[in-house]
Amino acid sequence: MVTAADAARIVTGYSYRWRIARWHFTLQTGGSHVEDLPLKSRERLERAITRYSILSWRLLGMTYPARIDPDQSPTVAVSPAEIAVLERLATTQKPIRAAGPPLTLRDAVRAMAKLGGFLGRNRDGEPGVKTWWRGYRQLPWRCWWDEVSRNPS
Repeated sequence: MVTAADAARIVTGYSYRWRIARWHFTLQTGGSHVEDLPLKSRERLERAITRYSILSWRLLGMTYPARIDPDQSPTVAVSPAEIAVLERLATTQKPIRAAGPPLTLRDAVRAMAKLGGFLGRNRDGEPGVKTWWRGYRQLPWRCWWDEVSRNPS
């Protein structure tokens, strides 16, 4: 016999179905195109899928908080080094964000998406996963360059 607690657990599990579907979309077509990778061996394909799965989950971990509470601190989704780079980008990319107030999660996500081609015009709405993925791929290089330019030795 199914109890009320069992039913609540099943309903809670089913409520995550949409997020799991979005994760699969992100993994397959959101930017990684994991199905199109030209890897021949099973081991390489498994490593690539594992890495892209983590990246897909991280991007979705930025998507929902940025849409639910866009004014929160970006520390919930990105590292301090990434925040420094995104802060600089947000105050130099068009449309330019004022340099005074602290960077919000929405500002950080939009700055990252602009690296991937998002224009950020008033009528554009929020960036999609594909644009975030392209921008996110650029972010480690920007962080590396930021570190190298501060410490050239």
